[in-house]
Amino acid sequence: MNLEKVKKIIAEFASKRNLNLYNVTYNRSESILEVRFDEDLNLDKMEIISNELSAFLDEYDDEFEDNYILDVSNVGLERDIFNEDQMKQAVGNYICVKTKDNEYYGNLVSFDGNILELDVKDKNKTKKITVEYDKVKKARYAVEF
Repeated sequence: MNLEKVKKIIAEFASKRNLNLYNVTYNRSESILEVRFDEDLNLDKMEIISNELSAFLDEYDDEFEDNYILDVSNVGLERDIFNEDQMKQAVGNYICVKTKDNEYYGNLVSFDGNILELDVKDKNKTKKITVEYDKVKKARYAVEF
């Protein structure tokens, strides 16, 4: 499966339906094509979108070497942040950032493409920390308690 071609096909589907496509991944070991939308979708809407997307992808059968399972869902509250554009959109939100050595929970104050600035709580105080974007191993939105 050429995932980049499949992503473009799914992006076309999403655009025609005014859906905000968040991410497309393919789990080769389990043959699962995961499509995530950044939308408030209830189960009925998700079922409709899944059926329409499945029919739409059938038109591009030659892009898929093997059978696959289509998994359509919304991204949820603690969705991953995969790239710089999504990191920029996360400014002002509470996130979790993991580096090789540390894990930080805090409000993302700014991101200039190279440096993340976070307000993190340390005991009863808030302190600013900076993290180089290329040192981030994983980032996601987080729920603050």
